[in-house]
Amino acid sequence: MAGTLSAVPERGLRRFADVNMAIGLFSVLLLGSLWFYMATKHESGYRETVGAAFRQNSNLAVAYDEHIARTLKGLDSALLFVRHEYRRVGRGLDIARYVDDGVVDGQLFSILSVVDEHGDIVLSSRHFEPTNYADREFFRVHRRGGGDVLYINRPVLGRVSGTWQVPMSRRISKADGSFGGVIVLSVDPGYFARFYQKSDIGALGLVTLVGHDGIARVRRVGNTLDFDVDMSGSSLLRQRAQQEHGEFISPGGSDGARHLVSYRTLREYPLIVAVGTAEQEVLREFMRNRNRDYAMALLVTLVIGAFAAMLMVTLARQRRAREALANSETRFRGTFEQAAIGMAHTSMDRRFLQVNQRLCDMLGYARGELMGRTATDFTHPEDRDSGIRDRQRLLSGEVDSVSAEKRYVRKGGSLLWVNRTVSLVRDAEGRPLYFLRIVEDITERRRLENELRELATTDMLTGLPNRRAFITRLEEEHARIRRFPQQRAAVLMLDIDRFKQVNDTRGHPAGDVVLRHVAELIRKGIREVDACGRLGGEEFAVMLTGAVPAAAVEFAERLRRGIAASAAMHEGCTIGVTVSIGVSALGKDDGSADAALQRADRALYRAKESGRDRVELDAGTAAA
Repeated sequence: MAGTLSAVPERGLRRFADVNMAIGLFSVLLLGSLWFYMATKHESGYRETVGAAFRQNSNLAVAYDEHIARTLKGLDSALLFVRHEYRRVGRGLDIARYVDDGVVDGQLFSILSVVDEHGDIVLSSRHFEPTNYADREFFRVHRRGGGDVLYINRPVLGRVSGTWQVPMSRRISKADGSFGGVIVLSVDPGYFARFYQKSDIGALGLVTLVGHDGIARVRRVGNTLDFDVDMSGSSLLRQRAQQEHGEFISPGGSDGARHLVSYRTLREYPLIVAVGTAEQEVLREFMRNRNRDYAMALLVTLVIGAFAAMLMVTLARQRRAREALANSETRFRGTFEQAAIGMAHTSMDRRFLQVNQRLCDMLGYARGELMGRTATDFTHPEDRDSGIRDRQRLLSGEVDSVSAEKRYVRKGGSLLWVNRTVSLVRDAEGRPLYFLRIVEDITERRRLENELRELATTDMLTGLPNRRAFITRLEEEHARIRRFPQQRAAVLMLDIDRFKQVNDTRGHPAGDVVLRHVAELIRKGIREVDACGRLGGEEFAVMLTGAVPAAAVEFAERLRRGIAASAAMHEGCTIGVTVSIGVSALGKDDGSADAALQRADRALYRAKESGRDRVELDAGTAAA
């Protein structure tokens, strides 16, 4: 009997030990799963955050590449034009007048000069003292030969301007092919870093323009701007040696800040552009969330440990402990199911069966408001047809998943741009069960793309389309006229009379007021089907769709009178403004749209030479 009684405690102790072991093993597995999930989640979050930063920087690097290429092409065009005029006119060439008249866009450079074969400046867009450039790198390069190419010098201190400049030059060859000097212009290197101010790359962001020679024309990190920096041993040059375009994480420099850098090599010029964001800024929100999650995980760990200890101390609380553990598991699953992107299950008729909180937040609806409604209810009307086609392709088995950028209409009517991926989930026998939708918010990316596109086509001073945008619109109209010869169009070239006098006597701010004033009158004067733009300096252009020459001249006269009758206001003073206008028809037989623009330009100069404040028609147009 005594042996039997002693056996009961022993069985109880063994059972107690087994329960404790089970509790201990369960706790270890649960906490191991928790910390494994946390580690996996944050590793994935880190890759996603860094990947998003690289994608943004890559888009900015593409925009920076195009911006630099357009700028260099414009500068090279100025060099080629002045060289052509110098060969034609010789030392009687008046460069300053070309700049003042807007024939050469002087906004991108500080000085443009002609240097003879001895290195002496003989002509310039600005007043100059006798200066010799024979020892300059660009002069020696062109004197040695090397072909007729644009040479982009490393930054130097200008001998005329006294400031940092990037000389860009072209060789002048004499009739016998011998060296006859160079055409050189100087650009403020800081101009190439102003792209930084238009981009969201953080307070410690990096923008670099570096040559294949390893010398940075300009390098900006945060608010620090450097010129003529030797980067031949930098990680950027090592990466570029392996591939022309790419991305990498740069080691910390003197400031200790690592950067996520995307770079591109310009196709037509020996230059590399790089855009980078500071790793600490990119990961700031990620690190904050990670620390918060780890703090929560640590708290959960302590709770589970204490709870397990309580279970092992007293089996009487086992039931309550199991309930608490079940609640803890429920909270864990809820956290696990949260995703950084919107997710939903939809039925065959596209009704929501299940949605996550992220999708609710994106659309602005509560979960109950979405359940039972169709995805079509929230799709922009213009994007619904593509959704129907995608559904048919999935059901037919043509594809496993489809992705597309589309618009959703949020609660309240605002638009949400998303990248939506849909796949069809089937059972083991291949029967369709439901659609899985993954929705990524790309509204900010689309906004940035539109912003960059507007910057590339808009004159920032007047708000009118810039020269490139206007020429593109003119070429489209010319193509339309060639397809439909019965159509008509006319081109007007406008130039503000005595604009240089306004700048010289009242200052450039007053000149800017006059430019904006004239631009606004032009914008108000044209129809919605017409087009206008600022070509450069004080020169504007207008395209009148459907207008014959007589109607175009009538419009030009009305516009001229309206401008003359409406003075600009600057600092409480009125500034009288008049314009000279040249008119030409855009014809189907024109070789290009530029032909009509050139005729209008000739008429404009006749108007200027005939006393200004008048309209002239170039009657030599092609058949319209």
